Amino acid sequence: MLFSWGTVPDSELIARHEHGTALTQHYEETIEQQPEGVNPDIYWLISIESVRAKQDLDEISKSDVEKSVTGSYSVDAETGEIHNKTPDEMMNELDFDDEQKNWTELMYGTLKDQYLDPDSKFGDAGGLPSYDGVMLGESGETQVVYYNQLDERWANKMYGRSSTIGAAGCGPTALAIVVSTLTNKTMDPPAVCAWSVANGHRCEGNGSYHSPIPEGGKHYGLNVEKLGRSSARELKKHLASGHLIIAIMAKGHFTSSGHFIVLRGITENGKVLVADPASYKRSGQEWDISIILNEARCDAAAGGPFWCLSK
Repeated sequence: MLFSWGTVPDSELIARHEHGTALTQHYEETIEQQPEGVNPDIYWLISIESVRAKQDLDEISKSDVEKSVTGSYSVDAETGEIHNKTPDEMMNELDFDDEQKNWTELMYGTLKDQYLDPDSKFGDAGGLPSYDGVMLGESGETQVVYYNQLDERWANKMYGRSSTIGAAGCGPTALAIVVSTLTNKTMDPPAVCAWSVANGHRCEGNGSYHSPIPEGGKHYGLNVEKLGRSSARELKKHLASGHLIIAIMAKGHFTSSGHFIVLRGITENGKVLVADPASYKRSGQEWDISIILNEARCDAAAGGPFWCLSK
């Protein structure tokens, strides 16, 4: 997942990626078969099982997945009440030492990268039920077509096989905003999600690899410049020229883990304007460029964490 196995043309890595995807799907199918009230966090189960197997994905079987799920809860013999075990309880039962627990927590943080919990404070609560026809930007600014991954028209549509656009579609939604704005062609999140899945950019059990931003920009006929870590001066220069920048953000003001946003402009006093695929409210605020730079993913792949897209 970290090294974009789904986008590397190597038969061994492709097979390993497919095996991992099949295991993730089996987790979901197995959880659905459990009694009502069983509600484990699939990302904790995956992380714990991976560390138990010493990160050897090929050693994890479907029966291991089933044991992981059924071992995540207990049932009171007298009352029938279900107890969903905490991650610590599950790791203690496996006799994990502190090093194994640390690895599990790190892996969990990675797997949760671009997943937006429905109850998260980072997504719009209430607000507009549909963002159809919404534009961002005043006269004299770069006006962008706004899409929100939580829009009722597609929030519950599947993005790949293991999650929805609302939960994991920030990358394609950010790309849809940019493509629809710069090409004057309507390209909504479901369409971009379909392209992402078909071309191996969907990271099942997470969100998207970082590759769909530069590859998607080129696919839709845009010029793409990989800006890497970049600087305040460079970002301001591109934004002042009317270019749009897609950024992958880490934990901070925009996300608890990982999230794609669009930088859509710069004000006269140097504040950054954004189009946040998860929040119309944040899209109307002005942001210090230091926040954008400090919270961007320093470990981004595919030339990120900043990509400049233009006509």
